Amino acid sequence: MFRGYIAAVVTPFKDGGIDFESFGRQIGWLSDSGIFGIVVCGSTGESLALTPQEQKGLIKFASKVISKKIRLIGGVISPSTESCLKLMKNSEEYVDGFLCICPPYIKPTQAQIVSHFSRLSRSTSKPIILYNNPSRVGTSIEREAFDSLVNLGNIAAIKECSRDLSRFTVWRKDLKRDFDFLTGNDDTAFGALAMGAVGVISVSANVCPRLCVSAYDSFTSGDMSAFEKYRDDLATLTSLMFAEPSPAPAKYALSRLRILASEEVREPLTPISADLRKKIDRFLEKVIFEEEIQCRSIRKSA
Repeated sequence: MFRGYIAAVVTPFKDGGIDFESFGRQIGWLSDSGIFGIVVCGSTGESLALTPQEQKGLIKFASKVISKKIRLIGGVISPSTESCLKLMKNSEEYVDGFLCICPPYIKPTQAQIVSHFSRLSRSTSKPIILYNNPSRVGTSIEREAFDSLVNLGNIAAIKECSRDLSRFTVWRKDLKRDFDFLTGNDDTAFGALAMGAVGVISVSANVCPRLCVSAYDSFTSGDMSAFEKYRDDLATLTSLMFAEPSPAPAKYALSRLRILASEEVREPLTPISADLRKKIDRFLEKVIFEEEIQCRSIRKSA
């Protein structure tokens, strides 16, 4: 159900409000890039700094722009089960699925994690992607809880951000049903794919979606000579995207690419340092423009 590169999109701001003109340009650009889908109002979208009305507006707007060309996944990022249920109800008619994080800050028990996701599952007919990010939320979905949740029919995938790549093999091989393992770590994405993941929910895909798609396609088709070049360029980009708190580096890069009108973030985030700006500028000049042209040329000749 979920495959390939999925961009965890940023939320453009201008003068304190949402910049829908930039957002439309961004979503349209991603829709034409060959990626599988987008996550709107995820952690990269600064969801915790958005009001429920803003989140609904962004998801509704995105659904009109992409017009079913790619999958639209709504982010559900809240420590409160009731708040998650309200977010899902507000946007259910517009999305193809939900990305639901393990409740942050609360540090729930495994039984409470199962109870939380079970309630979310019962509230919707749309597929749910579990989001396990222990470094962000303070706790992790462990094997027993995972095995219970997999039995819920509309829990269709997991975005796994733990550093244990063996989960992509050990947990996957014992399943008796179709279930998609996705990684949320750009820096180890292809290690996860080699271990059994089938897709990447990516920050880097905001900036270089065609490069990400070409890297994924060359990897899955076994074209290692092409993949090695893409892999190394993406490794450099990923290090830049996380050199300072995300999504500020991605927003700066998108503003340089003229996709966004502004690199504005909401506090406590701030724009990136002058040193990182120079590094991103050099990367864009030497790699991204060249690679985007090359990727288009490869697909045109295929």
